[in-house]
Amino acid sequence: MISNNKIFKNYNAINILIAIFLLLLFYYKLYLENDIPILSDELNSILVYSTNYKTLFLKNFPGNVSFYHLIGYIKSIIFGYELLSYRSISFLFVLLILWILKKLNYRESKILIFFSVLILSNFTLTLGWYAGYNFTTTIFGLIFLLLKNNQNEKNNKNIFLLLFVQFYNHLVNIYLIIPILITLFFYSKKIKFVKEFSLFFLLPSCIFYILSIFLTGLAVLKVEQVNFMYIFSFVEQNFKDIILIGFDRIFFYEVIKAADELNLVSTTKNLYNFDKIISIVIGLCLILSIYDFIKKKSIFSFIILLHFLTFIIFDKQPPARIFTSFGIFYLLVLFDFAENKFEKILKLKIFRIFSLLLLITVIINFNFKDKIDTSLYGKDISYKENEISIKILNQNCELNNINFSELQKRNYYFNYLNICQKDFNLTEFLKYYRS
Repeated sequence: MISNNKIFKNYNAINILIAIFLLLLFYYKLYLENDIPILSDELNSILVYSTNYKTLFLKNFPGNVSFYHLIGYIKSIIFGYELLSYRSISFLFVLLILWILKKLNYRESKILIFFSVLILSNFTLTLGWYAGYNFTTTIFGLIFLLLKNNQNEKNNKNIFLLLFVQFYNHLVNIYLIIPILITLFFYSKKIKFVKEFSLFFLLPSCIFYILSIFLTGLAVLKVEQVNFMYIFSFVEQNFKDIILIGFDRIFFYEVIKAADELNLVSTTKNLYNFDKIISIVIGLCLILSIYDFIKKKSIFSFIILLHFLTFIIFDKQPPARIFTSFGIFYLLVLFDFAENKFEKILKLKIFRIFSLLLLITVIINFNFKDKIDTSLYGKDISYKENEISIKILNQNCELNNINFSELQKRNYYFNYLNICQKDFNLTEFLKYYRS
C-alpha cells in the first residue's frame, strides 16, 4: 500500500507544478504575447528616477515611487536598460502576493479565486509595465498580514515602517495610512504607540521628505549642471527658494490644488467605469464593515469605515486610478469578513477543480494589449515614436533632435541607450532633453 506520507508529497509536488505552470503562463500573457512599446510614464520612471542616484529621491512629480524605483535603479546598474527586465520587476510582486496568501493560510481554492479576481480587475492594467501601483498595493497587502497577526502589538514597528514607505512613496496613500494609524492608536498601548510611531514612522518620514524637498527645489529651479561644486554654489545662493519651492511642489502640487470638491455620485461612477471588479469589492467591503462594526468591532471594520471618512474630510475628488493602490487591501478585508462563511465549500474537491479551471480560463482569455489600448494609459504608448527612434538609430548611433516632441526625445534617448549600448549620463540626458 502507498503510505499517506507519499501521497501527501505527491499532492504537494503536483500543486507546485500547477503553480509554476500558471505563473509562467501569466508571465507570457503579460509580457511576451504582445509587443508593447515603452509608455510615456515608463520613460519618466526609467530615465528620470531609475538611472541615477541624484534623481532617485526627487519628487517633482507625484509619480516617483522612490523605493520602487530604487529596485529599478539597482536593476539598471546590474542588468542595463532593457525594457522587459524593468517590466518584470512588477511580476515580483505577484510572487510576494502569493507568499502573503500562503502566510494567511489560504486554501488552494481560495488562492485561485483571489488571483482570478485580481486578474479580472485593473490590477493587471499596471502589472504589465514598469509602474509603482503594484508595489504600493502589495505593501498594503503586507500591512494587512501584519495587522492580522498583531497579537500584543508585536508587529507595530514593522507596520509603522511600511506605512512610512507608503507615505513617502506617494502622498495619495494618506487616504489609507491615516485610518490604519488611528485604528492602531486605539488598539495599542498609548505610550508604546507614541514611541514606536515617532521612531519608525515620523522620524524617517521627516528625514526623507527633507531630502526630497531639497532635491525637488533644485529640479524645479532647473540647475544647469549636476556636479557637486556647481550644486554647492547654487544652494548657497538660492537656499531659501529651494526649500520653499520644493515644499510647495511636493505638498501643494497643482493637480492637488486644482482638484474639485468631493462628489460621491461622480466618484462612484468614475470608479465603476474604471474598474467594475474593484468597485464591487469596495462596495461589499463597506457594507460588511458596517455590519461587522455593529456586531464585532474588528480592527478592519474600523479601518475601512475611517478610510471612507477620510475622503469626506479631505473633500477632494479623487481620480479613479488611485483605488488600484488599495485594491489588494480591500480584497483581503473582504476575504477576511467572509472567512468562516464559505469554509465548507472551499474544502470540496469539486470547488478546487472549479477554482483551478476558472483561473486557467481567466489567464488564457487575458489580453494585455487589448486591456491597455482601451484604457486611459493607451494614449501614452509610444508606437509611432518608437518606430522613428529605432529607424534612425539603426542607421546612425548618434543623439539627434529633428524637431522632436518631448515624448519623442525621451523615447529616442531610451532607445539610444539600448541600441547603441550606452551608459546613462544625467548631464548628457538633460542637455539633450532641454535642447
